[in-house]
Amino acid sequence: MNTVFLLLLLFQNADYAPALKSSAETQRREAALRQVAAVSTRQTPSVAEQNSKEHAIARDQEFVGKFNKLITTLMEFSDSYKNGQAIEIKKAQAIRKAWLELEKSEPLFQDEKKK
Repeated sequence: MNTVFLLLLLFQNADYAPALKSSAETQRREAALRQVAAVSTRQTPSVAEQNSKEHAIARDQEFVGKFNKLITTLMEFSDSYKNGQAIEIKKAQAIRKAWLELEKSEPLFQDEKKK
C-alpha cells in the first residue's frame, strides 16, 4: 500500500493548478507590497528645502554676476593703465564700487569685518 501511494506521489503533476494559483498570487502580492514600500520610502523634498535650494542658487548666481563685474572693471582698468601709463580715477572708483557690492552680497566678507 505504501508503495502504491509513493508511486502516485512520484507521478503527480507538478503543475497542479491550486499550487500554481497560490504561487502566482503570492508573487503578485509581494510585488505590490514592494512597490508600496518603494513609494513610501521615496522622500519628496519639502517646500522649505526646495525654497532653500532655490535661494542658494540665486545667491550663487548673484555672487557670480558681481564677481564677473569686478573682473571686468579690473581688466578695463588694466587696459587703460597699459595704454596711458596713468591711473584713471573713474576706473579706480568703478573697481572700488564693484568690490563693495561683492562684499555686501557675500556673508564671508561680512564675518571678517566683525572680527
